[in-house]
Amino acid sequence: MFFWKKSDTEKKAKEGSKEAILELIKEGKRSKAISILEDFKNNEELRRILFDLYVQDKEYYKAYTLLEKYGNLGTAPERALVYEESGYIQKAIEEYLKIGDFNSLYKVALLYRHIGDYPKALDFMERAYKLVPYDKKKEVEEAIFDLKKILGIADIQKESLFDKISKTLKKTKDTILLNTVFINRKVDEALFEELEERLVRADINVKLVLNIIEAVRAEAIKKNIQNAEELKPILKKEFLNILKNGGNKDLFFELLNPKDKPFVILFLGVNGSGKTTTIGKLASIYKTQGKKVLLGAADTFRAAAIEQLEVWSERSKVDIVKKHEGADPASVAFEAVKKGIEENYDVVIIDTAGRLHTKEPLINELRKIKKSIQKAYEKAPHVSLLVLDSTIGQNSISQAKVFKEAVDINGLVITKLDGTSKGGSVISIVKDLSLPIYITADGERMEDLDPFDPEIFVDALLS
Repeated sequence: MFFWKKSDTEKKAKEGSKEAILELIKEGKRSKAISILEDFKNNEELRRILFDLYVQDKEYYKAYTLLEKYGNLGTAPERALVYEESGYIQKAIEEYLKIGDFNSLYKVALLYRHIGDYPKALDFMERAYKLVPYDKKKEVEEAIFDLKKILGIADIQKESLFDKISKTLKKTKDTILLNTVFINRKVDEALFEELEERLVRADINVKLVLNIIEAVRAEAIKKNIQNAEELKPILKKEFLNILKNGGNKDLFFELLNPKDKPFVILFLGVNGSGKTTTIGKLASIYKTQGKKVLLGAADTFRAAAIEQLEVWSERSKVDIVKKHEGADPASVAFEAVKKGIEENYDVVIIDTAGRLHTKEPLINELRKIKKSIQKAYEKAPHVSLLVLDSTIGQNSISQAKVFKEAVDINGLVITKLDGTSKGGSVISIVKDLSLPIYITADGERMEDLDPFDPEIFVDALLS
């Protein structure tokens, strides 16, 4: 805090006093401060302040002239911005390459595209893709595809979320052939009976199926619908009414862009549900976003579980806290969260055991794990996710209820939809558990995690 009179402040500023100049800026007299600083360009300390003010005020060409004459001003991102905005693309590229993160590589690719050097643009776009944050993935994929089209090498086909979900639900669709029910059919009782049978075959709860059929029948009578094709949007509406609280893309993107640090995720689920694989893939996504990730191997009852998580930690290039088989799982969870706080991790993901044949011990163990996590970090876990294997259909609902006794669950991860004909069970699961789906997980590739979009899911099921 400086206590000069106004006239003294300006006088001292004109004499080259850094403190007085900063006081002028603080008082909102930026123009006056800049005018004075322009007389002291040979003073290295004051020159840096002037450069910063030029950048903040978007006076990029003035900042560029300082750079050209004196050099060594600002940070690499600031210099890159100044060169780019001043039209000196190659110099901007050189500065962005000094940074080397996703944003800078992506920027280099765009600049090369801007000047028409498409091979280099593609090269750097593909380099950027290796570091791409999940919410930018689609944008970069489209940019790569466009560049390949320009270069005449676009021999790959983009796959939309709808296309991917349609492929994922192929076994279910091949089993129930739901779309064929409506083709060239009149609306009669035989139609409703067949529709009911196919929905049950998709592993939707019988009572729920009867309610759906009744609602569709009532709407058909009300609107005097004669053509079966006109029932499809009504059936879709009934599905969406059930799934309206079943999740959305925002849940997934909020999970990938947490506000708290460390952001602690507790994973629950029976052995073999795909829990550990999902953890590994999620850790990989966080890693590509540039986040510091730590895994906690709190499923200590099986050596294989610890080893599997360790393999995923190596594959994802993230750290892990582990102990020997039979160690106290709560202590592993506590140490992982404690390490996450002390060593400034962005995300901590805790794996747990899921031995449903020992119900009471499992519930007590999970409660103990949660208490241990909260002992290390009162706000944690921020999200508790239950992983359900879709290949067992509605049986997963009874599993889920056991876990809900132990821990407050925020949402679900549905796995293996590509390996089952029971895809319709998703509708029953959402209805019975009143929990949103955060993620659908299929396949073994790192990128095989997707948000759950009810409308896309229903459209794919009916397609």
